[in-house]
Amino acid sequence: MNLSDFTETALSTFLGAAVALSSSSLGQRRASKLAEEAAINSLILDLSAKRAFVVSDDWSWRDGEIDRIQGSVSHSRQLIRETRTSLRPRSKALPILRSMTRSCNLFLEIHEDGDTERTKQALITLSSEMTKHVTALSKLSPHYYGDRPGSAAL
Repeated sequence: MNLSDFTETALSTFLGAAVALSSSSLGQRRASKLAEEAAINSLILDLSAKRAFVVSDDWSWRDGEIDRIQGSVSHSRQLIRETRTSLRPRSKALPILRSMTRSCNLFLEIHEDGDTERTKQALITLSSEMTKHVTALSKLSPHYYGDRPGSAAL
């Protein structure tokens, strides 16, 4: 084996390894993007099924409804947290999910005060904010769903 053959073999081996590495990297990146897309779409669909986000300006609380709504908003916050932890570190969706968490936290703080009228107004605000947040998420990618929170609630 002469120097020319050795150089050719070494170069071929190096190029082959580089192609394999870049192919693997691209595959992992694609897989993480698909996982992020699935997590965000799952969150959007879960929020669309939440009755807590179906509000009107003139409704009255039924027995136990305020507790059901508080539980639903707490569960929504948990779903948002789970989605946030499954995103890529520099995802453009992270700031939106942080805002969604803040909106839920604000509602829950107001609910703790016990003033039903204030809680009702906070729920109307929360529903509006969550709709804006989901709209912002859906604008990040044509692959993200745009279902409004509460739109699929029964």
